[in-house]
Parts: sequence; C-alpha cells; structure tokens
Amino acid sequence: MLKLKNITVAYKDKKVLDELSFYAEKGEIIGVVAPNGTGKTTLFHVMANFIKPKSGEVIFNGKHKYTTEKAELSIRKHLSTFPDQSDLFNELSGVDHLKLYGNMWKGSTKHIQEIIDYLQMNDYVKRKVGTYSLGMRQRLCFAMMVAADTSIMLMDEVMNGLDVSNVELISQRLLQMKKEQKLIFVASHLLENLDLYADRVIFLKDGTIIHEQRLHEKSGLYIKIELKPEQYKTLKHKENLPKEHVYIADHLFCMPLDHLSYTEQTNWLQTLLYYMDKEITIGPLGTVEHYEKYYLDKE
Repeated sequence: MLKLKNITVAYKDKKVLDELSFYAEKGEIIGVVAPNGTGKTTLFHVMANFIKPKSGEVIFNGKHKYTTEKAELSIRKHLSTFPDQSDLFNELSGVDHLKLYGNMWKGSTKHIQEIIDYLQMNDYVKRKVGTYSLGMRQRLCFAMMVAADTSIMLMDEVMNGLDVSNVELISQRLLQMKKEQKLIFVASHLLENLDLYADRVIFLKDGTIIHEQRLHEKSGLYIKIELKPEQYKTLKHKENLPKEHVYIADHLFCMPLDHLSYTEQTNWLQTLLYYMDKEITIGPLGTVEHYEKYYLDKE
C-alpha cells in the first residue's frame, strides 16, 4: 500500500535519511522510534510530500507517486497528517475543527458526534479552542484525524500531554481503526504504550532503519533482572554467560531462554535468586528495552 524506495534526505553534508526503504500494508499500525532530531518527523514529512527527498520515491498502491500536482491531490484524498496544536484556530470551536476535517477528507460530518461521544469531549467541544488545556487540544487533534477517516494516517507524538485515561482511550480507538484496515504510523515517546497496539516498531539511526520489532510474532523469551554494573561484572566473572545474553544500558541483564535447556533455565533462575532484592521477570524484549539497547548503550 505504501512503499519507500531508497529515500535520502540531506541538509548540507548531513544525511537525515540515507537510502531508506520500507514497505507497509493496510491494516497495520507501525510505531516509529528514535531520539529527537534523528529523522522521525523528516520521514513523516517525506511520506506527506512536505519535504522532497534528495533521491528515492514514495509509492502508493503500487503506482501512485508525487510526480505531478494532480497526482499529489489524488494521494492527499487518502492521506492525513496529525495537526500541530499551533495550527488550531483559537476562535473556532472543537466542533468547527472536526467538521472542517470531515468535509475536507471524508466529505461528510455525520460521523462527528460519534467521535465526540467516544473521546468524551461533549463538555467542551463547543467552546472556542483558545480556552482548551493542552490535553483537550491534543485530544481534538486526534479527533480531527478520526474525522478525516483517511486510509493512511501519519501521527507524530499523538499521545503528547495526555493523561493515562486518555492514552488508553486513544489506544483503543487506534486498534479499532486498524480493524477498519487503516494504515497508521505512530511516533510516540510512550514506548511501552506502543507495545499494546502496534504491529511493528521501526527504530531509526544514522538515517536508516536499524531494527524492526514485530510485536505479534513469536519472539524469544528472556529472564530479565536489574543489575548494577558492578553486579553484572561479578556475575560475568563467576559464570559462563552465553554469548546471546544482553546487558542493556548499564542496568538490565537479559538471559535468553531459547538457547537453554530446561535444566539450564532452572539453574539460571536459582543463580539470579541470589539478588533477592531485585525483581525477576520473564518475557520478550519490548520497545523500551530495544530503545535502550540501540540508543543508550555505550558504543
């Protein structure tokens, strides 16, 4: 449905995206993760044609490209981008904004009240946006995307400024939209939250995708325990650690279970029980752990 082919974006001598290629299909939610200033927003801007890449191309449905103004208008009927709060009109109401997006993309406003009800906006949605709190404005921005109802959605920091209950509300709506066969890209600083609804999470570094985490496929299990660097050093000296183990960001020791026999697994659990003050968990590496591994670990 959407293909990025050898995308390169450079500013002077610095490559923000470097020969990046990627394919995404309808009915997917794809998380995009990287530290600030390392290409997330640039990637979204290329997909939306706000930035022209130095080389490479964006292809929709196997054939449509940003080659002419007519082609771009055709693509934009099916693609929407998360509005920035600074783009909201303070003198207009929330309802006005939702009707604007509904009319511009879906060509209808009949679905607006259902969105208002679901996102629990009835108490304030008819007030001028200039009176809204940060959380209200962010919820409105998400509601505008739902009102647009496009088949492809680019959401940059969709959860910014939201409390726990609103994060849960929007997460559930994202899952519903996935069932409706939307293709949704989400960049979010709430990494654990991505694990709840994303199908894949891609990690950007040095202008390219360094890792792709598929969250709903069977993945390796690890014994995980918090260890200080000196504790890890002692453990490494005393025990014959398998090469597949991981020590992440000087705090998290992860022992893979897939490479161990049942007896070895039991022995390792007994060994780690020495650290009685530490919580031991068993599970796959999540988005938070991959983030720390790729961006916080010392080279």
